Amino acid sequence: MSIQSQTPNPRVGLSRRNSTGIATPEPSMHGLANSSNMFAAGIGEALQALVACAKPPNTRPITVEFGNRVMAVGRQRMLSMNGRNALLYMKSKFGLLNSTTALYLQATAYQRLTHSELVLFLKVRNLPTSGTDSELAARLSNHDLHTYHFPSAMLDRASTSSPTLTTKHRQSMTPDLPVEILADIMDHVGDWELAKAVGVPTSLAQPSEWGRATRTDRAVITGQLAHIRKAKPSAENPLTKIGATLAIRFGYVNVLEYFLSQHHKMFLDVFEDDLIPIKASRHGRLNILSWWKHGFEQHPDLVPPPKRSSIAEAVDRASRNGHVVSLDWWLTWGHPFEYTEAALEYASSKNQIAVLDWWKRQHKENRLPLKIGRAMDMASTAGHVEVLEWWAGSQLDPKYDRHALQHASCHGKVEVLQWWLGSGLPLIFDQEALTGATRHNRPEVLDWWDKSGLPINYRMCDIEEALEESIIPGDDAREWWQKKGVDFNANDKEWMKLQSLN
Repeated sequence: MSIQSQTPNPRVGLSRRNSTGIATPEPSMHGLANSSNMFAAGIGEALQALVACAKPPNTRPITVEFGNRVMAVGRQRMLSMNGRNALLYMKSKFGLLNSTTALYLQATAYQRLTHSELVLFLKVRNLPTSGTDSELAARLSNHDLHTYHFPSAMLDRASTSSPTLTTKHRQSMTPDLPVEILADIMDHVGDWELAKAVGVPTSLAQPSEWGRATRTDRAVITGQLAHIRKAKPSAENPLTKIGATLAIRFGYVNVLEYFLSQHHKMFLDVFEDDLIPIKASRHGRLNILSWWKHGFEQHPDLVPPPKRSSIAEAVDRASRNGHVVSLDWWLTWGHPFEYTEAALEYASSKNQIAVLDWWKRQHKENRLPLKIGRAMDMASTAGHVEVLEWWAGSQLDPKYDRHALQHASCHGKVEVLQWWLGSGLPLIFDQEALTGATRHNRPEVLDWWDKSGLPINYRMCDIEEALEESIIPGDDAREWWQKKGVDFNANDKEWMKLQSLN
């Protein structure tokens, strides 16, 4: 089907919230996930893609209404795609990809393969072989989608060189989906780079770093070599880390290949310090990782091999951003697997439960040593009760110290303090929890400690000093202490005396 120009006014908005404040889809969306129609089921699946925008945090899906139909677009999926794939994704949600397209045929072809055949295809492409058959087929399909050009009724048949969105592709792809809908969706996703790669108007402000971008950097956004050649990269108009990072993020292998072969010195300068594996891991770009690995293994004179510290940083970044596929790739890449304590600390601070499950599974099945570090402290600071519960039940003996409760107090994470109180784990704390809460103007935390019944002490001199050094403006903490009966005009003996809060 296609959406004609006379379609009733499209409207893009956010799901309604129920009485508990939780985002819920419109009633007409409830039955979609179990629909026998593959596209309707895909739309229902998209309702589960509740992720956070950068500012402010937003866990609601983007819903699009036109006529009597309601569609939902997942933010997380959009943010992980390049321009061409974002368009294909949106079209699939609206039923604009059908069984006659090459993309559909390619995806279903892999689903017919046996497990051993899927593993063989994955090994040939240097891709991870773990997972169910459906996951293996999807991995192959995504790899091909990121790497190759698929001609179809929607795509321009003349172009075969670029695996990314081209101007002709945009002209032939966007008429089915009104540009107003595309623009509104991209504005809700909140990603300026992705909006530019898709090629639709956006009201999003240009990120500050793009004010320093060169003409070459801006040409890279499209992923088209013709645009890049037209920009004439040179010493005065070089590719900078702005464009280089974008090329990695969007999986533009053809762009990396072009600069490697045509501007080798520029390539070495801009991709120094192992930028490629680090950024590719962060964004889950296995096609970039595989291209880079082939490059330094077969042509070390052109592509420098990585430093051990860079491999560790790449693995740590993959953990931080929740890219289990990147972790699988590094584990089986054929060279030493390096990582630091930051891997589990980052995953804990970012609520990446799937990543924690991955590390635990590798530890149990492959005896991979775990470097736990201050994971529970990091989870406490970030306020992730789910992660704390995961560690408590993991049987991995995580270590923690007084900073877990201290940092939770400073950051106002009352729910974390309550979790620790009821966890059954030994509690480690001192008076710094109270001075930290005071310094950060957290009366709700002071109130929690007062009612907790825990034996915590304070000195009036420390409290007064914390109030004078207040990090967060306001007198709420001072007023709390005054209501508690603290007399800041007491004599020196009382001033220095260690007193119990409750």
